[in-house]
Amino acid sequence: MSSTHQVSLDDYQEQVEGMIQAGDVFGVVEDVIDTAAIEDDQKAALWLLAWSSRDPWVQRHDALAALALVSNP
Repeated sequence: MSSTHQVSLDDYQEQVEGMIQAGDVFGVVEDVIDTAAIEDDQKAALWLLAWSSRDPWVQRHDALAALALVSNP
């Protein structure tokens, strides 16, 4: 008999935190979150965790760049 382990939110959290600590590119972390077999609200929470783990200067830089993209019609 074979058993399969269903990946839990805790498993994904551990993976995301490990990727952040390893210095993986944020886009790659986002891809892992996007393809995770979990609910959308859980994906959003993981994304927020990953985002909050970034350097505050990088967060601000990216936020300002996103605002610039949407403010120029």
